[in-house]
Parts: sequence; structure tokens; C-alpha cells
Amino acid sequence: MKKKEEKLGLWLLVFVAIGSMIGSGIFNSPKDLIAVANPQGTMITWLVGGFGALMLALLFIYLASRKPELKSGIYAYARDGFGDYMGFNSAWGYWSVGWLGNVSYLALFFKTLNDLLGEQALSPLTCFLIGSALLWFFYTILMSGVREGAILNFVVTVAKLIPILLIILLGVALIDSDLFLVEEWRHRLAATGESTTPLLQVKDAMAVVLWCFVGIEAASVLSGRAKSQKTVRLTIILSLLIVLSVYMLITFITMSSIPAAELASSETPLALVLEKTMVGAAGGVIIRLGIMVSVLGASLSWILLSVETLYAAAKDGVLPRVFSKVNRNGTPVNALLLTQSFTQLFLLSILSPRLNETYLAAITIATTLVLIPYLLSSLYAVKTAFGLRKSESPHHLVVALLGTLYSVYVIYAVGIRYLILSVLFYGIGSLLYLKAKREQQKQPKRWEWAVIMLLLSASAVIITLMLSGRITP
Repeated sequence: MKKKEEKLGLWLLVFVAIGSMIGSGIFNSPKDLIAVANPQGTMITWLVGGFGALMLALLFIYLASRKPELKSGIYAYARDGFGDYMGFNSAWGYWSVGWLGNVSYLALFFKTLNDLLGEQALSPLTCFLIGSALLWFFYTILMSGVREGAILNFVVTVAKLIPILLIILLGVALIDSDLFLVEEWRHRLAATGESTTPLLQVKDAMAVVLWCFVGIEAASVLSGRAKSQKTVRLTIILSLLIVLSVYMLITFITMSSIPAAELASSETPLALVLEKTMVGAAGGVIIRLGIMVSVLGASLSWILLSVETLYAAAKDGVLPRVFSKVNRNGTPVNALLLTQSFTQLFLLSILSPRLNETYLAAITIATTLVLIPYLLSSLYAVKTAFGLRKSESPHHLVVALLGTLYSVYVIYAVGIRYLILSVLFYGIGSLLYLKAKREQQKQPKRWEWAVIMLLLSASAVIITLMLSGRITP
């Protein structure tokens, strides 16, 4: 007998959203940002990125209020606005973000663990085996039910916020304005001495900043399991404000207390800060443990979001129906199995000793993949607001247009290399869309066939170039 599913309340949803946004980025972003932007340029990037994220948050709130019947958020908006194939691409891209993010989280987990162990660092094979065990432990938890996974995520998110709050409370005493206010910040990077411009700093830092906000849509993705649409709207705005405040404070304190060159070369930048406070040497251990808890919590959040997206798309027939199967606890079992299997396959990259490069490549590809779902949701908000322009305030249309502009800008900022790799993901995914259509004894539309053939042809070329060594992931 199938158990009655319990709905998710405000704070469980808020902590899923915070857990998905505050993951690896909070601990690594000061190091990644100072390498491409001076402190002043970084704060400008946070303001630009925060404004763009706010526009995305507002348009998700707008869509949740105007389209309450669409229960799967980012996927459902693309499908309702632009048809099955665009809905599929949104679901497939968003699902891919989840398991790629998990690969990056596990890479950072073991990089941090090895940094903590020092000479007793684990071998790549041992890291792979422990990572695999963690992956399937999460699988077991989620097989018990989505709500159970959300409750565990709540506990883990609270735990990982403790070292972050320590940084904010104790790090204030370390602030040195001379470190933050870099001379000639517009023309030369303090960390490397390379020439730069404010626009270049913002562009190069934007991919890192966007990754920190990926997950803002978590509440809309899980809206079908929420107690009400009001809960979804409150979750989106609360989680964004909390996360933006935390990220800006952490960035300001870190860059105001650690010299740029030292920060850029550090393995665990926040550990440097806490070690300078009254906590002393124990601070490094606290931060490293915080990183490990944080990325495991973020991993659990993203499994939840990925599985829910795949399940919703399968229920609507844009993915093969096998992924719509649920167990007695309401868990989409085959969607969960596929998610964990893909993560397991790509976890082989952790066998490389260059864990930081694995981490950076995974988050950049994942950031690129999420841009298509964000852009489609933004365009759907424009379409919705334009259709209702005579009966409601024009500011909704302005917000939707600004969200679209931000999505397009970040696609440009991420760069062509990772956009090419995202084509490969979407091309391969199109095969599942064809299978779903065949199950329904339907054919894709002519324009869908044209796009699919273009993506598959481009994917074949990209694979050939990768095998020949002319393109490296």
C-alpha cells in the first residue's frame, strides 16, 4: 500500500534552496574570484550577479503566482511556453547540472580531506571507493522518501552554516582596508600582476558568481511537493536574500584579511581567515570539516532537484515513461537510479590527482548547462507578462526582460569552450526524447527534427575532436 506523501513546509524548502546554493562555492569562491578580479571588481560582480539573481527570483515568484498549476518549475515553464522539445531540453539540462554538481562536490570533498590528512592523504582509488559509498548511501536515504531526504538536508545545512557564521562573527576584527582597496584595481590584478579592466574582471568572475546562485529555483522545482504556492514564493525570496548576504560578507571579510597573492594560492582560503582569529590553528580544522559537511549537504539537495525534474518530465511524456515509476514511499526510483549511475560513471574523474581542476571543470560545465533552462524560464516569463500586459503592472514585464538579459549575458561570460561541451550533452540527450516520442507513437515536429539532427551532427564532430586531442574537457 502506497504511503500518503507528506508535503514540504516553508523551512524545509528554504533549507533545500540554501543547501543547493551554499555548497562548494562559499568555501572556494574567494580563491577563484581573486584570481580573476580585484576585491573592488569582485564586489561589483556580486552586485551585478545578485541583481541578476534577484530578477530571476522575482520572475520565478511571478510565474509561481500566475501559473500555480505548473508544479515542476523550471521544466514545466519551458514546456508550457515552447512545447515538448524545449521542455525536454530544460529538464535534461537541469538534471545534468545536478549530477555534474555532485561530481564537483565529491572532488572538493576529497581535496579538502587530503589537505586535512596531510602526509596520510588518501590515494585516488581510495577516494573513488569512499565517494562511491557516499553516493549510494544517499540513494538508500532517498529511497525512503523525498521528505526524509529534505529533513536530512535541513540538519546538514544547519551544521555547515556554523563555520560560516564563525567566519563572519570573528573575521570582522581582521578587516584591513588597505588589503581590500587595491590601488590601480582597474588596470592590474593584485593576485597575479596581469593587466585587466573592470569589465573583464566582471566577465571572468561571473561564472563563479552564477554557480553560487544556482539553486535559486529549487522551491519552484519542488513546488509539487510544497504545502502551498505561497510557501514557494516566500522560499524563493528568503533563500536568495540569505545567500546573497552570506556570500558578500564572506567575500569582503576574506579579501580584507588575506593578501591577494596568498589567497589565490591557498588550498582552503577560509581556513586562513579563521586561523588568524582567536580560534587559532583549530580554525583550519573547523573550516575543512565545514567544507566536507557543506558539499555533502549540497550533493543531497541536488540529487533531490535532479530526480524531481526527471520524474516530472517523464510523467508528461517528454522522457521515457520508465523514469516516472515511484516506489511506495513516493520516490521516483528509476530517475534516482539513473542520476546516481551517471554520477558514479563520471566519478571516475576523481581518480585524477588534479582534484581542483576536476572541480573547476565540473562546475563550469554545470553552470553552462543551467543557462538554457534559465533562459527558457526567463523567455516564458516575458511571454506570460506580455500576454497579461493590459491587466497588470508593466513592472512584471520589465523584471522578465531583465532576467532574460542577465541569462544571455552570463552565456556570453562563461565562454565558447564550455558552450561547445554543453552541445554534446544536449545532443546525446535528444536520443531519449526520440524514445519518449516513439513510446507515444508520435513524431517530433519538423523544426524539432532539424534541431535534433543539428545537435547530433555537432556532437559527432565534438567527440571526434575530443578523441583527436584538439578539444579537451
